[in-house]
Amino acid sequence: MKQLKGNNNRFFIRLLMIVAAFVAVDQIAGACLYYFFTHQVSGEYAVANHVVYNLNEDVLVLGSSRASHHYNSSLIKDGLKLSCFNGGRDGEGLLYSTAIFELALQRHIPKVVVLDVTSDVLSEKEDEKNRLSILLPYLKQSDVIGNMIEKKDRLELLKSHLQTYRYNGQVVSIFQHYFLSSGNTVMGFNPLDNKMDASRVSTHTSLKPYSDSISADNVDAMNLFINECKRQKIQLFVFVSPRYNDDTEQNSYLKMKSICNSNNVIFHDFTNDAYFKNPEYYSDRAHLNGKGADLYTDTIVAFMKKRLNPAINVQYLSKNEEFISQK
Repeated sequence: MKQLKGNNNRFFIRLLMIVAAFVAVDQIAGACLYYFFTHQVSGEYAVANHVVYNLNEDVLVLGSSRASHHYNSSLIKDGLKLSCFNGGRDGEGLLYSTAIFELALQRHIPKVVVLDVTSDVLSEKEDEKNRLSILLPYLKQSDVIGNMIEKKDRLELLKSHLQTYRYNGQVVSIFQHYFLSSGNTVMGFNPLDNKMDASRVSTHTSLKPYSDSISADNVDAMNLFINECKRQKIQLFVFVSPRYNDDTEQNSYLKMKSICNSNNVIFHDFTNDAYFKNPEYYSDRAHLNGKGADLYTDTIVAFMKKRLNPAINVQYLSKNEEFISQK
């Protein structure tokens, strides 16, 4: 009996030692990954890390791929005489933008924020929540991140107690963008080079009009974003950037306009702007190429100048509004 009890004690001691060793290895490996993660010099996380840890610019651009590919930070800087960084990220929606914005505000308050939204920005999209795992490396920075990730799966938060799990699927990319890549030189802006074949693209969408469901989480995120700008006295511009085909007949679009209007947020839609229906300006039906992005950026810079300083006389290319003549 005593021998059996002794064997049990040794078993539990060994088990505790194994668990302790596992935790120690996880903590050490997690700390190493965190270092390499935060010191990436290129790639999407390098852009996000600048917004989270190093933002000091006057103008911050946020949104999905249409933000990262449509807003030339250099032209905004030159046009507004304000420093600018483009924090847009391909494939990400409003939940990501709101979370990354909350993290940025902990260290720096920009003067101006440009939020690029799509017509379906408030629509229910399950894949948007599934992608929120990319925020796991920032979990310890703010409770907002935990709240966002919980929208995907509470089990995800439980698994994230393992430090290494927070970088799940990112290890190769982290080392690649730490050791092998050159640094970002365009202040987050990522222009597209190719030109769309207009003969293979319709100017009309195949979506059934007003068939989308509104996401309560996305509405909450939109309101949080706007309220933070009000609280911090940040000038917010909400833009729908140009698109070759029209996809604005969505409930999300109407709700978004309503939220902006009720909060006196400057909103402008360039989707059906005749000036930007030239296929030469597009990489695909949803994205401008570099040439189109530069023309669009010049347009919104003039638009923003007029709103930031109503006394100024500027001319911009939009055909949705009358030209403003220069003296």
